[in-house]
Amino acid sequence: MRILCMLAGAVTCALVGGSAHGQVNLNVYGDFDYIVTHADETQNSLQLPRVDLFLTAALDRLTFLSEVMLEVGEDNAFGVDVERVEVGYTLSEWLRIRIGRFHTALGYYNDAYHHGRYFQVAVDRPEIVNFEDEGGLIPAHSIGLHLDGRFHIGRAGALRYDIDVANGRGRTPDEVTNKFDPDNAKAWNLRLRWEPAFLEGLIIGGNAYFDSIADSPMIPGGLGERIYGGHLAYLEHNVHFIGELMRIEHRPENAPGVFVTTAGFVEVGYAVGDVTPYARFERTDFPSGGDPFFSLGKLGMRGSFSSVVGGLKYTASDSIALKLEGSGIFVDAGTDIASVAFQCAFAF
Repeated sequence: MRILCMLAGAVTCALVGGSAHGQVNLNVYGDFDYIVTHADETQNSLQLPRVDLFLTAALDRLTFLSEVMLEVGEDNAFGVDVERVEVGYTLSEWLRIRIGRFHTALGYYNDAYHHGRYFQVAVDRPEIVNFEDEGGLIPAHSIGLHLDGRFHIGRAGALRYDIDVANGRGRTPDEVTNKFDPDNAKAWNLRLRWEPAFLEGLIIGGNAYFDSIADSPMIPGGLGERIYGGHLAYLEHNVHFIGELMRIEHRPENAPGVFVTTAGFVEVGYAVGDVTPYARFERTDFPSGGDPFFSLGKLGMRGSFSSVVGGLKYTASDSIALKLEGSGIFVDAGTDIASVAFQCAFAF
């Protein structure tokens, strides 16, 4: 409660002083859900899983962003998570600098869609690009330095780049290195994207991410991590298409061999007025015998799986979106999971 009071005071001061220090905006995002799941048994729950306080400020070329999430944990109680804090400076179209905690420029989905469920077409993110505390495979958040920019290349269109230098992974898949970097080595990430002139809105991109995972009792000697990926996105003229494919390599530092995980998804939709029917297919293949790092997280413990999602999104207004969705997770060596979800997502 004390943290919430301090946050409210800080926001109030920012808003009061906004006219003197630049434009300040406060938005609130969240969702109310009803979810029925069936695995070994059937469960149903009414949920208010998150409330997102999104604060931005701008002063000429300088920008500030803060995203604080009030989120329900496994203990059924709300906790406070600082999801993003960024200070940015734009020198030109070809160079913007940001420092702080940001969404890693991995693939398309991770930094195109943030924590507000109103903006994404489906009820939840694809599982493989989910956030760390929700079991995803990628380092979704980074603490460090981000550079990005855009270059025009004549009739060929435009080329965009992103460079991240950050603390990188913690000792487990759900640990974000907010203050301490266990192995001192920094993670490096490069993303390149081509925006061809022949089809406005089309994005074709690829990634290379390099990191190391610290030595621990669970991973003696530590691991070298490499993530290579490609993505294709088109979200124009009522069409919604996102496809991503990634290869994640973990190499033991004190032993030969490599653990390779491959994962990908395709999400499609088409808007007819305010209604968007959509579908998504995912597939994740872990190495035989498992991956020593991912076995410490939710998806690694589940093992290789496929997932199918289908639903309807109705954008009732600029502030309310209603979604009805059915999904199935098909585990290669485990219990399948079926679910039906209704979501009312809001953005104010």
